[in-house]
Amino acid sequence: MLIIGEKLNSSIPSVRQLINDKDSVAIQDLALRQAAAGADYLDLNTAQGDEAVNMEWLVRTVQEVTDTPLCIDSTSAAVIKKSLETAKGDKSKVLVNSISMEKNRLDEVLPLVLEYKCPVVGLTLDDNGIPKTAEERMILSERLIEILAKNNYDLENLYIDSLVLPQAVSHNNAMMFFQCLTDIKRLLKVKTVSGLSNISFNAPKRKVVNRHFLTLCMAFDMDAAILDPLDKKIMTSVITNDFLLGKDRFGKKFLKAFRAELLED
Repeated sequence: MLIIGEKLNSSIPSVRQLINDKDSVAIQDLALRQAAAGADYLDLNTAQGDEAVNMEWLVRTVQEVTDTPLCIDSTSAAVIKKSLETAKGDKSKVLVNSISMEKNRLDEVLPLVLEYKCPVVGLTLDDNGIPKTAEERMILSERLIEILAKNNYDLENLYIDSLVLPQAVSHNNAMMFFQCLTDIKRLLKVKTVSGLSNISFNAPKRKVVNRHFLTLCMAFDMDAAILDPLDKKIMTSVITNDFLLGKDRFGKKFLKAFRAELLED
């Protein structure tokens, strides 16, 4: 399971304040703690505020202290472009979050992804919004894959996000997402990803819901998740699930985490 650390996000009021204050020490500490906790990528989102200016500052500030690859989380092609130009090192390691079948985003983000050969998150979304059925989301996934393939994009670098909606809104939302995971892996044979927080919106005990949702997603072979790596219980779930699903050869990572006292009951 690929872990994308979610904490450097301006939608979190305390983090938004750190970004606005340009508190580099606190931001760098948050980046380092996520990396140490097991984040493979650090998601950067500055949508709440002066997005372009703040994103450039955030990219530079985080990369001063860690080589952990970045995930640029923005709906703005201009912000993504500036972030890629600003990022030091191998720019093909930067994960772009995201592209979709929305005409403007496809037209503007696709050239960047092709130029820098970046991995990218593809959303099952078009100008009509999020489809209501798994079948319609599969159609959008197929169309996006077809466009990327025609442009010689390496589909090994694509992560489809089928956009789970809150379970509190409809009792079918989680099952619809699981169906998307199954169909994408079986028919389209590309990687899948999800954030966890949407599923628990407006539900009590959100962290409990998120943990169990993650376990089920991993059982349906989801490849990556945007989550809080500082939450020891959810990281325990990730490590244990990989062990049980046979993705941790000889349980080496599980035993290493146990010896380091990282597993939490």
